[in-house]
Amino acid sequence: MNAKDYGNYVNKIISSKSFGSSTTYANLLRYLVQCTLENDVPKETTIATEIFAKKEFDPSQSTLIRVYIYNLRKKLKVYYQKEGLKDPVLLCIPKGSYKVEFEHRKKEPKAAKEFLSKKPLLILLGCLLALSFIGNWLLWSENRQANPFAESYIWQDIFNSKNPMILALGDLFIYREIDTAIHKEKVIRNSLINSEGQLYNTLPQFEVPGFAYEPMEYSFLIRNSIEWVKDVSKVLNAKNKDFNVRTILRFSPKELPENDFMVVGMTKTLGIFKDYIKKTSISYDPVEDTFSQKASDTIYKPSGDAEAYHKDYAIIIKAPGPNNNTIYIFTGLWDTGASQSLKNFTNPVLIQRLETRMKTDLGEIPRFFEVFMEVSGIDRMELSSKILHVKALELE
Repeated sequence: MNAKDYGNYVNKIISSKSFGSSTTYANLLRYLVQCTLENDVPKETTIATEIFAKKEFDPSQSTLIRVYIYNLRKKLKVYYQKEGLKDPVLLCIPKGSYKVEFEHRKKEPKAAKEFLSKKPLLILLGCLLALSFIGNWLLWSENRQANPFAESYIWQDIFNSKNPMILALGDLFIYREIDTAIHKEKVIRNSLINSEGQLYNTLPQFEVPGFAYEPMEYSFLIRNSIEWVKDVSKVLNAKNKDFNVRTILRFSPKELPENDFMVVGMTKTLGIFKDYIKKTSISYDPVEDTFSQKASDTIYKPSGDAEAYHKDYAIIIKAPGPNNNTIYIFTGLWDTGASQSLKNFTNPVLIQRLETRMKTDLGEIPRFFEVFMEVSGIDRMELSSKILHVKALELE
């Protein structure tokens, strides 16, 4: 099972009558499964912060988390005694641990095996050996391929381009508020202010007498940025394709005509690259931080809790730059959408599905295109995505 399969399986458990309708227990199970898949088993304090929003939690003074985990084990036990009686995989949380274990249910009791005659057993053994040989051969064949993206049509412009490549990461603007009377300052992050220009344009709306406001010398990178760099470098390094990393707030527009770009980030952090969304069938509202369809005015807005289970929307854009260079944009309203849009490009299975979808819907893979998708995630991490449409980019 892959991450998407596990996500669907968890949803099946949570939607069962035996599990009940508690959102808290649903979020808790999703969170523990996601952490286990990422090999990052959380501590009690982390669970208290991420699921129960308790910033200051002392496990020695409270049994809250242990009680919830105990009840979660009971819910899983009841589920496997009823709706999940024939499920091939069992989810269990061993005592003293918050790591979810996935046990494969034995299809046949040991007592039944005694009735097998030697001939069927030999046939079964031969089949298993043959399957093992085929599986190892396929694994060997896959591993000997240096780059699974070598045959991808979408990646060819990147691999074949002689332009330098820049990976631009959307970073968050922060500024300082200075109390001029006592010379004390405070660092502020305002979701509506994402550049120095916006700071000074909106300053009259919130400026307080006796306080001064200045941009910080540095910006704030969200935690998913390291995953974006890792995913892109894995593909480009396999083709010996060099690239540089920039943050949007430190990006100089003078670099735009001279390089190809892969731009990744929340839409509000894209800076001048937000203009490329205007070339698509999607509109972006920076005040409401929403997407909408230009043709129907259908509005797309994230739902749920970003720190728990939620839904986001994302766009992939491949557009021509100003000097015969190429711009690739991977963006979501939240960082979940940004991550999943890039994953559809850097995961060999997902990009194959994307190319198949384009051929099916459009009859070809256009050189320039837009992809609009719905993303499900938990704790700001993507779980799965659904492509809502693919379209050739209409260039003037």
